[in-house]
Amino acid sequence: MGTFSKCIFFFLLLGFISCKKKTPEDIGLPLLPSGDLLNAQFTDTATLIAHTVKDDSLNTTNLSTVLLGNMNDPVFSITKASLLSQFSLSATSPDFGTNPQLDSAVLSLVYVVSGTAIQHYGNLTAQKFDVYELSQTLSSNTDYYSNVSVQNYFYSTQIIGSAVIAPAVNADSVSVDTLKFPAHLRIKLSKGMFQHFLDDPSYTSAYNSNTNFQTAFKGIYLLSSTLPASNQGAILYLSPSDNFSRLTLYYHNDSADSLYYYFGMKSECARFSHFEHDYSGTTDIQQQLNSSASVQEDKVFVQPMAGVRAKISMPYIMDFFRNKKVAVNKAELILPVEPSLIDTVYPTVSKLVATIADSAKGPIIMPDYFEGATYFGGDYDATNKVYKFNIARYIQQVLNGTRKNQGLYLLANARPTTANRIVLLGGNKALANKMRLKITYTPLQ
Repeated sequence: MGTFSKCIFFFLLLGFISCKKKTPEDIGLPLLPSGDLLNAQFTDTATLIAHTVKDDSLNTTNLSTVLLGNMNDPVFSITKASLLSQFSLSATSPDFGTNPQLDSAVLSLVYVVSGTAIQHYGNLTAQKFDVYELSQTLSSNTDYYSNVSVQNYFYSTQIIGSAVIAPAVNADSVSVDTLKFPAHLRIKLSKGMFQHFLDDPSYTSAYNSNTNFQTAFKGIYLLSSTLPASNQGAILYLSPSDNFSRLTLYYHNDSADSLYYYFGMKSECARFSHFEHDYSGTTDIQQQLNSSASVQEDKVFVQPMAGVRAKISMPYIMDFFRNKKVAVNKAELILPVEPSLIDTVYPTVSKLVATIADSAKGPIIMPDYFEGATYFGGDYDATNKVYKFNIARYIQQVLNGTRKNQGLYLLANARPTTANRIVLLGGNKALANKMRLKITYTPLQ
């Protein structure tokens, strides 16, 4: 439903507020003097039912990092990421001279670099990237979501450029004529079409403003048309906001050669990402998506890019504390990773997000989130292969009856801009290292 992405911005704005009035439901470790913890008690026997469910679509409008490519993850099967974008003028009313002739038209998209390597997820095998012309004008005032049906609404059927590319891992810069480009994806486009950008009045007369130009040329749809075999393919991380992410016309005229003019993607452009997942090749995920979330699973799956998330239910927690009034000092949710599925090709997501699984509104920020990252947790502990959260305030509210016991969602952090996924061990009590909830509490009567 996409509501979580909108809510995040609002809640992050509130995150700087560090002081608030304490209420009875806030009683817990941050509020009790250390001496009051001498009578604290402990339990880690709460039943946790873990199940994989489909994630919501995401708002992917004008992200600073975009994902592109297809991969066939041996655990999560097929994932696809594509891009739709407008372009803007680098200068208004350019003079291309007498008899301008196009030498080449090139689309370049700069890679995001981590250290000395281009950032990617999966295996950097060759992929065929295709470029289509958009048939509808995008709007900077519209929110675009990752599940929009682009084939039906946003591009023509004629390819205007393609290239088979196997990106190198290293992030070496590339010299193009007199310019030095950072490492980038580079696709040659149709000379026949883009010659019109130099001499056809339907285009050249629109160079007086971005609005007019974006009406004449609505932009591109860029995707990989490769269907990789298992353990092949990768999702690339690209920076459309970089100055060298552009569409460049290289040309000459009767007076000079080695000329160029470019259309940028940095400003006054609408763009968004489109994601697709095909779980038909993975029995475990497919089975869980087609069964009730009340069914206990030994493993659960979390994938960003509007993929899947884990649902955790705590159906009997009220029974354990029935007729008891307690102050929850700490409630540590411990989420072990399935160790056999950790490798360097598909590294774990660096951070998870735990939210309230509201049945009507979708994922809702937990009250513990506002205590700060150190208190709340969620970072991956690579040494112990585990994620941990402190959800004391949420558990206190459930026990006090001020919040419904609807359970939790576990999601990958930065879902629109990362491809890293994770497999967690479930709540089955027969597992040697199951997920569990350790509650430290103080009886108040």
